[in-house]
Amino acid sequence: MVTQIVYTNSNCSDVWKIFIEENRKHTTLPLYITSDKIVENFDEKKQLIYDNKDPYYLVWAKAVEKFGGEYFIYLQEDFILYDKVNEEKINEYAQFLQTHPEYSFVRLLKSGNLYNKQLLPTLYEIESTNLNVFAMQATIWKSVDYIRLMNYVKSNGWLETDADYRSKMISLNMMGAYHYDNENKRGGSHYDSNVYPYIATALVRGKWDMKEYGNELNKILNEYKIDINKRGII
Repeated sequence: MVTQIVYTNSNCSDVWKIFIEENRKHTTLPLYITSDKIVENFDEKKQLIYDNKDPYYLVWAKAVEKFGGEYFIYLQEDFILYDKVNEEKINEYAQFLQTHPEYSFVRLLKSGNLYNKQLLPTLYEIESTNLNVFAMQATIWKSVDYIRLMNYVKSNGWLETDADYRSKMISLNMMGAYHYDNENKRGGSHYDSNVYPYIATALVRGKWDMKEYGNELNKILNEYKIDINKRGII
């Protein structure tokens, strides 16, 4: 079973309801939350509450140890689903990780400067020397390898040492794979995903990303009666 773990903070509490309800609408995969405050109307047994003074890497390591099982999908609260998740394909990718110990993760979309070494019909390698080997995108991780990476990088803050993730993944010889099924390109550096169709990302510098996801966000924000002027748009 692949679980989902979302890292969030109360400064994005206005996004919580949207994220949770759209996730539940589009997938049955178990969802767990780590946050600095209790998320209301969500099972408290499925939440890990951290202190804002806690190191980022340690929060993630504890969350994955508690909720991750063997495989989990890394998420942020603005990774809002807008269509059905292909759970059969998710399980296929988890099976791939189980039978290929040399790979640590499967990124659920194509992002960055990646090459085209095909492993399966919709799966391609991200070699351990690729500068885009690390990305904060929806990704199926082997829990043990994600914890190993977090404990090696020891990042105190979110995105504080972004470059260290790449260099340290390379030094660990950690490689993975990415999903690509000829989806459309979205913006300048990533593609849509028909296996895990999510907005990547709904917030940019704290504002709604209407530039790249206007159609999807207009529908969702109208449904939940969100005043986009409170955050603003790009």
